[in-house]
Amino acid sequence: MIRRSSRCRTVPRPLATRILALVLVLALAAAACGSATEEPTLTPERPPPPTDTAAAEVVSEAPSPPTVQEPASTTTTAVPLSRTTEPTIAVTVPQETDEDGLVLPPPLLPDVPEPEEMSNPELTVLPPEELPPPPPPTTAPATAPPWEPVTVLTSRDDVNGIIPVYDAPNGTRLAFPDGDVWSYTFRRNRLVTRLLQGSQDDEWVQVELPVRPNGASGWVRAEHFSWSTVNHHILIDVSDRSVALFEGDNLVASTGAIVGKPATPTPTLKGFLVEKLPNHDQQNASIVLGDWILMLSFFSEALNSFSGGLPRIALHGTHIPERVGEALSNGCIRIPNNIVETIAQQAPLGTVVNIVA
Repeated sequence: MIRRSSRCRTVPRPLATRILALVLVLALAAAACGSATEEPTLTPERPPPPTDTAAAEVVSEAPSPPTVQEPASTTTTAVPLSRTTEPTIAVTVPQETDEDGLVLPPPLLPDVPEPEEMSNPELTVLPPEELPPPPPPTTAPATAPPWEPVTVLTSRDDVNGIIPVYDAPNGTRLAFPDGDVWSYTFRRNRLVTRLLQGSQDDEWVQVELPVRPNGASGWVRAEHFSWSTVNHHILIDVSDRSVALFEGDNLVASTGAIVGKPATPTPTLKGFLVEKLPNHDQQNASIVLGDWILMLSFFSEALNSFSGGLPRIALHGTHIPERVGEALSNGCIRIPNNIVETIAQQAPLGTVVNIVA
């Protein structure tokens, strides 16, 4: 039997195990952190887009797919695209001031639950004796508004993840109030943006984004997008309660419209068409929304949320064409189904939509 010297005693097994575990944890943490100067890359944090389209609700755009865990409250902190932390700039609505130059607090916008009309369309159907007088015939614009074709950037099919947006080429990452900009929508359609500055040969281009605040823009890498030119444009007049589709200088279709009621007016903004959702069999929403739901790039200015989602404005059909000419919607523009069918078939994604008063 060999007796061990006290100077050569082994380390107790539990202590050795703890030391080994600590070394492994530190090694993994160092590998995960990487270099602070490493360029972030797209990461597929959402599952690849399926081929089918998820159910949707007009002016109610859920912030994320059901399979993705999102923060319970909105935040202005962007999710890093790599395992290194990026500094970010919060994109917010410009602050308003009073007569003395003092900054006014932002308005508190209401959260509106799903209206009963969605589950019971008869609520908005009036008996013949209660119908308002028919609106005067829609007068199409004598001439098309000044117009030049626009360039539309659509995320490529092989890009599935967060699209990083910066304040300048190689600048600081932008953080938007409702979270990151993804390469595809909640309904698994591709992200559509409008070119503001740059060319297809550039590494960086500036685009207008379909996110809040309305009119938000930023710089993105051109390689993540496919390019196209759109010559269609839509003019919506909330005073005349009319909608007109043009292709260049040629009028394609025009109609009267239902617009937002005084409590939830249709915003007078300029944006573009970002999604087309067929609804002939109510596969995407209630009969209230008609045969097509054409989602626009901007949001209600009177609501914080709608039916638990983002209050996106849409141009869509209606189950009550006899009430065209009234102001009774939650901000969306409702038109007869035969006209929304024409617009859905002829106006490509990226079509400019200009709402005037």
